[in-house]
Amino acid sequence: MKKILVIAPHGDDEVLGCGGYMLDQIKKGAQVHVLFATMGGVDVRQPLDKRLAEVESVAQAAGYKYDIIIKNMDAMLDTLPSREIITAIDKKIAELEPDEVFVNYPSNHQDHIKLYQCAKAAVRLKEGFMPSFFALYEYPFITYNDVLQGGLFYYDITEYIDKKVELFYLYKTQIKNPPSPLNEEGVKVLARMRGLECGRKYAEMFYVQKMVK
Repeated sequence: MKKILVIAPHGDDEVLGCGGYMLDQIKKGAQVHVLFATMGGVDVRQPLDKRLAEVESVAQAAGYKYDIIIKNMDAMLDTLPSREIITAIDKKIAELEPDEVFVNYPSNHQDHIKLYQCAKAAVRLKEGFMPSFFALYEYPFITYNDVLQGGLFYYDITEYIDKKVELFYLYKTQIKNPPSPLNEEGVKVLARMRGLECGRKYAEMFYVQKMVK
């Protein structure tokens, strides 16, 4: 059974970045586990009880298992020692021994930057188990100021685009009106653009950081 670990800053990033891929892999028999950095925070838009209820409903609907590193630190991950986050990721990788690891593209959000840096450290060359595939997934607020090394990997999600939108809309506290891309239009436009780039109707794109065959 293929094992996939998706590392996400918050609940909704995993769906926005690789929801279609996860749905297809779960349908094909893969075991998917999501490790969230944090859930809930001091912002009124991040009530812990509602955020926990949302992620539970998404996990059940999608069919994945999940853990949360630390609660109530939304938008404050940069205040935590990197060692604390890296150790949590190290432990989860050692426990699951995943075939594939996906983490968020850094973007300009401080939580995304922090988690990206910590996840990179966790998949470094070291003793013990190391995954043979490591890639970054996109987020609607990505910027292209930084040039990332690695190849592009496209995955056809045409069959799953509507289900991906449905999963995202279970995160009711995270839906925003245009021009924010955190809505059905934003999700579909990015997937359509990636689909055009690879000759499919809808697709997700990943930045491959390591692949060992």
